[in-house]
Amino acid sequence: MCSKIVAPPEVYSGVSRCKNAILLGIMCLTAVYGAVHYALKDSGSYLPPAEEYCTSSNQNICARPDLFAFQIGSGIAIAYCGVMGFVTWHVTQSVYSKLPSTPEGRLFGYLRESENLAAANFTFQLWDFFVSLAIPEHATPVLLLHHAAAALVSWFSLSFQVLHYYGVFFLGCSEVSSVFLVFIDLARYFPPSAGSPFDRFISVCQPAFFVTFGWYRIVLWWKVSFLLWKDILYVLRSGRAEELRPGKSFCLYIYLFLNVALGLLQVFWFGIILQEAHKVLSG
Repeated sequence: MCSKIVAPPEVYSGVSRCKNAILLGIMCLTAVYGAVHYALKDSGSYLPPAEEYCTSSNQNICARPDLFAFQIGSGIAIAYCGVMGFVTWHVTQSVYSKLPSTPEGRLFGYLRESENLAAANFTFQLWDFFVSLAIPEHATPVLLLHHAAAALVSWFSLSFQVLHYYGVFFLGCSEVSSVFLVFIDLARYFPPSAGSPFDRFISVCQPAFFVTFGWYRIVLWWKVSFLLWKDILYVLRSGRAEELRPGKSFCLYIYLFLNVALGLLQVFWFGIILQEAHKVLSG
């Protein structure tokens, strides 16, 4: 969690308050990844990966501790962001009670929960980007660009203290579906035995992922995005953006571009999810 020391009004950046938390987060995620990777380095005999993920020429001793360790590390970060976003948006509803319901309030108001989310998401995306470079399955251009874009918007929110209302949704609530995806991917990499407790657990995660992805990353994504565009265009045209964040208006244009780009990516991914769901239902 970021330091509770309040910066003077003329200092917008939250980086100074969160730098220690960011460094600690990166070290903790790396420590978890390293510990799990080391513990499972010879796990081929009791935790064999699916054949398609086996990089060893000898299938009997194939082990992929990197895939398992990555799921554990990323799962911790995703769960933190998803739960905090869900609680702040739906339970405590701090985005409504602590921020003015105006374009200026939603874009430039301060919300500690959102600042913590921005720091956590930046930490995770930065860590994810560099660890993914060492894992072939994760080092795809699309995934790496996604991590870079998410890290960038998190950095802007943290550094310039902007979009705290929207940060709760895009950096928090949108990760709710990813909590289920962590387990689904784990089962894809390391298929459970049919009828096992983990196999039954995955049968629950799959529909939960489908519903939460469709709700948060498709339906609500575009609904919240419409309000985001409306607010940003207002503060840009009225001059309020430069008045409240002098010299920082450029980041709002980047937000608009990445909002559409990432939104279209969600639609693309949902199309793939629908195809997979159809395969399962059709037998």
